[in-house]
Amino acid sequence: MKTAFIFVLYKTPQSEINRLKTEVRKLQVTNYKLYLIDNTYNGQGYAAGVNRGIKKAIKDGCKLFAIANPDISLTKLVKLDLLTILDQFDIFGFAMHQQGKIYYGGQIDKWRGSGGLIDKKPRGRFAKTDFVSGSLMFIKKKVIDKIGFFDESYFMYYEEVDYCYRAKKVGFKIGIDSKNYYEHFEISKENSQKEFLLFKNRLKFLFRFGNFKQKAHEFFRAPKTIFEEIKKRPFYLNFFSLNISSVVNKILHFVLFLVLINYFRPEEYAIYTLAWTQVGLLSPLLDFGTTSYGLVHINDSVEKKIKELFSLRFYLSSITFILTIILAVLFKYSLSILLPIIFISFVIFANMFSGTYLILSSIKQKSYIASLVSMIFQVLLVISLITGVLITKQLLTVFIIIFILYNTYSLINFFLIRREVGNLSLKIDLKKWLIIIKKSIIFLLISLLAGFYSKVDVLILNFIKGTEAVGIYSAGYRFLDALMFVVVAYNVSSMSLFSRLIKEKKRNLFIRKIKKDVILVFTIGMFIALGFYFFGPILLPLVYKNTYLKSIQVLRIIIFALPLILLTSVFLNSIYALGKAKAVIYIFLFQLIFNIVLNLIFIPRFSFFASAYITLLGEVINSLLTFIILGSVLIRTDLIRRLP
Repeated sequence: MKTAFIFVLYKTPQSEINRLKTEVRKLQVTNYKLYLIDNTYNGQGYAAGVNRGIKKAIKDGCKLFAIANPDISLTKLVKLDLLTILDQFDIFGFAMHQQGKIYYGGQIDKWRGSGGLIDKKPRGRFAKTDFVSGSLMFIKKKVIDKIGFFDESYFMYYEEVDYCYRAKKVGFKIGIDSKNYYEHFEISKENSQKEFLLFKNRLKFLFRFGNFKQKAHEFFRAPKTIFEEIKKRPFYLNFFSLNISSVVNKILHFVLFLVLINYFRPEEYAIYTLAWTQVGLLSPLLDFGTTSYGLVHINDSVEKKIKELFSLRFYLSSITFILTIILAVLFKYSLSILLPIIFISFVIFANMFSGTYLILSSIKQKSYIASLVSMIFQVLLVISLITGVLITKQLLTVFIIIFILYNTYSLINFFLIRREVGNLSLKIDLKKWLIIIKKSIIFLLISLLAGFYSKVDVLILNFIKGTEAVGIYSAGYRFLDALMFVVVAYNVSSMSLFSRLIKEKKRNLFIRKIKKDVILVFTIGMFIALGFYFFGPILLPLVYKNTYLKSIQVLRIIIFALPLILLTSVFLNSIYALGKAKAVIYIFLFQLIFNIVLNLIFIPRFSFFASAYITLLGEVINSLLTFIILGSVLIRTDLIRRLP
């Protein structure tokens, strides 16, 4: 019987093609012909490639067709006894060794109508199965004569499940030889579209062949299915969980704000605001750029490096805590303000612990856990604060509850970090710290410059037009500021992934991720911006008083900065991952000068509207500059890589 070995190729190196030719020859099949179907440039799927190969083989008189992926090894199948297996099955395969496990064909789930591989070894050598893995399957010609070719609408994945199901339905026997096995390297596991194609084609198979019970089961199971699909994609799970956590946090604290202003006089609420403001003055020192450093530079020896980072962050937070108290004393606050500042200053340590755990979980692509912990804490915090206010009606109660709960939050994050990395120490290692600081100082400078750049318009506006103009502008800007959680969530979710792709030299996946992220974040940003632009004049008067109605006009201008900021974040994360963060300093330095000059020129005539348009223009320039820098870096690195 003449056998056709059909390999469907996609960007397969010549060395691998030569290996496959050698391995097929060593099988010692007496009468065979090899077909190499290259799909690299024709845009066709795996099923289409298989069909092309089968049609060629039929013309050449082949009666048995071996369909195979190029990412397999046949060395364990030497001296293959095809005749014995041909007596057993019409479509057959062998045990498959993949990622440390051996699989023995596949079966269709009776509840979900989905195909899954079997890892339990059958008792006998020859075992019937519902389908055979498409990485290597043998098909007799009589099967093709009866049911035809592969369904090309699947493009990739599930085409073998569909084919075997159709064959079994008309009486053909399908199974595997469990005595012999082959290796499957599964290069496709790095295919960014794999999970999507599997999900789509599984549903296609279900709706085509599933019974009513299976379809109904899948319908009612939809929420769990959606969660499972999101979980398979760490970026989306982390991104959306961080966004949900941030949204919940914003809502909770807005409710708390309403309660506080309802129960306390303005001068009392001012103490609450002033205490938080004072603690926030030195917050950049607490982080010192170590969060960005951790997300970008920690990819291997994670436990060891997190321990080093933890000790540095602890001492930085201790210094920040002490300086905050000293600064409050130097400002000569009264005891009624100084005491709340001391209570709230312990939040510095909570931020240090939770920030360290967020870095750790983000590196491991599990930042959804940190966001869940944060969300639970915020719910308990706000409920406790509201309850305390309703019972005691004392402002001091608020600060005592903050002190107790934030210290508890510190302990929780401390134990979470220990669970992941083991015992922590506060060892002073100046040599290691200097290495971290040397790399993180860039991120600190970027943070400071970005902060100055984002606040300089308010300072100039106040100097030229006074507090009323600042109030109107800030009230409009506050909505954009509130939406920055989307940017933060994206940065935390994506930065470590960008760095890992560069570390592993997966340039194509790196560029593909940039393109996908650009589409994703710009779409999200524009959707939000357009929503505020069109519905703002209708809904926002319910929030703003008459004296703030002009803030709505400011917001409708400045809100379009959001999609641009998100775009810039994609480019910045890519630049950081490529180790070119220094270039970003010059961007923000230019923007700082740009903002100062334009605001000084146009604010006297156009007041806060000038600041709004200048902010928007600044973000356009930011996006363009970061895009240009990223493009030049990618071109330069590509040229270097190609040098002999």
